[in-house]
Amino acid sequence: MVTRKRIELTEEQVARVWQQVIGRELTGTEGQRITVVYPGRINGNGPDFRDAVIAGGPDLMRGDVEVHTRSGDWYRHGHHRDSEYNNIILHVAMWHDCHSATLLQSGRTVPVLGLAQALQHQAYLLPPRLPCFRVLHRMDRTTLTGLLKAAGEERFRQKAMRFQSEILRPDMFITHPAAGQVLYRGMMRALGYSKNTKPFEELSSRVPLTSLEPEEGLTRRQALLLGTAGLLPSQRPCLAAADDEKVHTLERIWRSIRSRVEPMSERDWRLSHIYPNNSPVRRIVAQSYLLERYCTLRCREPAGSRLMAGLLELVQEVPAQGPHRALADGLAVTGDGYWQCHFDFGASGRTRTSSLLGNGKTGEILVNVLLPFFFTLGKLAGRPDLMQKTMELHHSYPKLAENEITRHMAGQLGLEGLSGLTACHQQGLIHIFRDYCREGRCSSCPLTRETRPA
Repeated sequence: MVTRKRIELTEEQVARVWQQVIGRELTGTEGQRITVVYPGRINGNGPDFRDAVIAGGPDLMRGDVEVHTRSGDWYRHGHHRDSEYNNIILHVAMWHDCHSATLLQSGRTVPVLGLAQALQHQAYLLPPRLPCFRVLHRMDRTTLTGLLKAAGEERFRQKAMRFQSEILRPDMFITHPAAGQVLYRGMMRALGYSKNTKPFEELSSRVPLTSLEPEEGLTRRQALLLGTAGLLPSQRPCLAAADDEKVHTLERIWRSIRSRVEPMSERDWRLSHIYPNNSPVRRIVAQSYLLERYCTLRCREPAGSRLMAGLLELVQEVPAQGPHRALADGLAVTGDGYWQCHFDFGASGRTRTSSLLGNGKTGEILVNVLLPFFFTLGKLAGRPDLMQKTMELHHSYPKLAENEITRHMAGQLGLEGLSGLTACHQQGLIHIFRDYCREGRCSSCPLTRETRPA
């Protein structure tokens, strides 16, 4: 019998065991029957695994999983006081040494799975049991990339359908402000990343395009957006005063217009534990530059549709040679003056900072927002040429930077180092993860259907 005194394991080793008990019906420390449907994806901050799926009866449970060598580490690490762990559905430990269920900060308790006991005290690594593991051992590359392309196209069409449902008056969508607002809101969501998506969306509602586009001048738009967001220095008590003419001008303009809107609070935003370039302040400023670029040139368009008209022209007139570079350049924002050397108010670097909106983020906005939005626009307008062009651009757009999900799926499928993948293939990985892996639907997944023996 393997005991704690005879073997010492790290949390990384325990996590590996957890990942490899797929399909096994195990018994929790309180006698619960637990079947691991999907172990989840490894998470860098907070709970060890996100989007896990387990069966503890007739229904599936989805959420996070925390892994420890000993269950008492939950309390020793202070997780019971941390709200970030409130989405835990199962606490996994090699040895259960605290003799109770796991208490969350919310007051809810979750079961503990003691692996040593559940696996009859055999602390070894089990063979991988996910049916898609090392998929290229059972499928040729052409078939795999074809399936990923089809999955990426399905995700693209799902996004297009969501945009269509948001446009309230499709018979007037080309000039009606509602369609421009849908595009603007989608861009704002994309600027927020995962940690600030909701506050960016809220900001787009409090400062709609119909009020932003008529504003004259870049600085006025910045003052309206930053002041409504609650992120100017005067609205942030813990922020040191920034003695700069640019800041004084923004504050002066905000004082003159603040009665027009209800501002948000600094507490609405996630400002810590994010990369400086992803600062909400910098992303809001980047949006102000895009508005200045596309709205000023189209002042004859009705308020609320100028941004849409400018970006539509960008997509329509993209050249046949190097179209993706032209699209990215149309969204890239370098910034000038104060924002060349500041990540936030008062937070400056010794050298110029990177772009307010660089190629990495512009690619994400194009793939996730602009192309599916204008595909929808083409569909509603009866313009198959626009539908075909946006779909072709989506199929051929170069691979984007890896994110948590694409990196996780590449490891799960054994695709590390596989060349020739595009952004569409990456979207296919995300689609398969969201629609099949985290839903516990392995039997319906196109990758497992293709490799299942006849």
